Amino acid sequence: METSLPAISVATRAGASGTLKPESADGPNMTGRPLDVLEETLDTPVTVHLKDGTAHFGVLAGYDQHMNVVLDPTELEGSTDDEVEDTTIIRGDNVVSINV
Repeated sequence: METSLPAISVATRAGASGTLKPESADGPNMTGRPLDVLEETLDTPVTVHLKDGTAHFGVLAGYDQHMNVVLDPTELEGSTDDEVEDTTIIRGDNVVSINV
């Protein structure tokens, strides 16, 4: 038995990668797939929580399909100004959550 789904009309716009994404007047679409959410949050401040309990804060500069992330500039939670790094690359296997 074949079923058909109703057609849904969604406003879209071209993303930085050339893909189409749902448009939101309220900002990033946080209900999408994880990589789509990361695409929407590029160039915005995020906090990345790791398996070892540490957290890194910075501007999301990049990511890949494995959820490896690049933060620019970043600081370790609870660190002093002398400990701020220029660029941090975090392997996706270590990421527990990314908060916007």
